[in-house]
Amino acid sequence: MKKALPKILCLTLALCLLTAVLTGCGSTSEAAVTDVISAAEQVYVNGTLTNTVEARLGAFQGKQGAYIEFRFPTPQAFNTIFINEKTATVRQYNVYAEIDGKYTLVHTGKNIFQENIVIEPVTATAFKLEIVNTAIGDDNFVIQGISAYYISQNTPEE
Repeated sequence: MKKALPKILCLTLALCLLTAVLTGCGSTSEAAVTDVISAAEQVYVNGTLTNTVEARLGAFQGKQGAYIEFRFPTPQAFNTIFINEKTATVRQYNVYAEIDGKYTLVHTGKNIFQENIVIEPVTATAFKLEIVNTAIGDDNFVIQGISAYYISQNTPEE
């Protein structure tokens, strides 16, 4: 019996640790971040329906005036945008949200930096990024990806 006691004690301790690890961090029933772009049913680049993996992730290229549009089957809420540009030639861009069937300007920026763009929360049936201006002498740009999220301001209970 004395030899079995350390084994039983170790097994009990291991089960207690496993239970604590699997149940220890509170409720995760509601995600704090929701990806909106992945919910798009249709993607248009300069008005042409595009069904490539790259376009679905927000990658496109062109000259000033080009745009990419994501259309959602149901209204989607977002308040944070992240744009990844490869070329660093964009000098002005606009972000629009389709609200009640009409595009509304929700953000305008000059240069695209590697940072989250935080806006007032909007609920839209479409998201559109338009490149308005590029660098003088270099009219081409390459956007590698676009993300739009709804980041809840509620902090999880501890």
